[in-house]
Amino acid sequence: MMLLFAISVSLLMLSLLLSVFTKRYTRVINSAILFFSSTTLLISILIFIARVYRNQFTFLQPGYLVLLILPIILFVMRVNWPHYFSKAINYPLTEKIGHYKTFSALLANWGQAIATLMAVVLFIIALARPVTVNQTQLPPTQGIDIMMIIDASASMRKNDFYPNRFQAAQKNAIRFVGKRFNDRIGLTVFAKNATLASPLTLDHEALQDLIASLYLGIVDPNLTAIGDALGVASNHLKNSSAKSKIILLLTDGSNNAGALDPLLAAKAAASYGIKIYTIATASPPGESLFSSAEDEIDEGLLMNIANETGGAFYRAKNENELQDIYDKINELEKTDFTQTARISHYDIYPSFLWAGLLLLLAGCVIGKLLFIRIP
Repeated sequence: MMLLFAISVSLLMLSLLLSVFTKRYTRVINSAILFFSSTTLLISILIFIARVYRNQFTFLQPGYLVLLILPIILFVMRVNWPHYFSKAINYPLTEKIGHYKTFSALLANWGQAIATLMAVVLFIIALARPVTVNQTQLPPTQGIDIMMIIDASASMRKNDFYPNRFQAAQKNAIRFVGKRFNDRIGLTVFAKNATLASPLTLDHEALQDLIASLYLGIVDPNLTAIGDALGVASNHLKNSSAKSKIILLLTDGSNNAGALDPLLAAKAAASYGIKIYTIATASPPGESLFSSAEDEIDEGLLMNIANETGGAFYRAKNENELQDIYDKINELEKTDFTQTARISHYDIYPSFLWAGLLLLLAGCVIGKLLFIRIP
């Protein structure tokens, strides 16, 4: 369309330049002005169509639009040199008739020509294959699958974290889920036993509600089965096709229950390509008024679990450090998210073809039936 407009502007400027030097090109100037006006009108119509479709309109073969020059040239010639399109008849006393024309005479003279030229315009537009464009934003095809493991043993009610270890773990887990927009996240809760509380899901709002509804005693709180918890989480992650699979294990104790050895569970997780981050949630002895008399954390075990899988071990001494740890893991395990879109085209050229055929039919009716001209 821009090429067509540039050609019409060039012809208009050339004709105006010629008019400065000579007065013999009046018809040429008029033709250039008419060509420019027709081109501008046609482009305005196409822009209007694009606006109607809210800019979701394009041509798959826009090069054919250059052919629109042809019907415009024919129209200009029909206006300025009509004798090339009809035969003149010598009739006596024609100067007495005058130059007044009725509407019927104008329609007889121009009806079929205008209808035919408009039909050609529509055919050329159809040849350029106009389509409407529908663009749908797609989520990432591969993100990170994360299984969170939260300790729900009795020791998690201690108050060295505010208001206690368990509620601090809940609050930071909810924050972490809220930052992982494009990842599937699941939840395992454990103490003496381990249970899958939520499978991997993209419904983060529902998962956050589930984490908020957890309470101490949801499983038998008397002991801590770290190995079983890792086994349950790994079993759910092992068949995942995600590009990265990680486990976040939060606990305040050492393994003292369950049938599965934690290190064996870590080795099995590593064989499935699962990375484990271990988070110890307890203040050291004497750190605060609420600290335990002796250290409850088996740091060596948690460190070995993380190292076995290529993860990392962290020790949180208070709720602020726990928040910083989750933020650090969130930065380490970034999802490479590239916004993709699915673009579909819907052809609308049949509408232009049918409109062109109807105009050809209307031109034939006007020229051959309604206003038959006898030479």
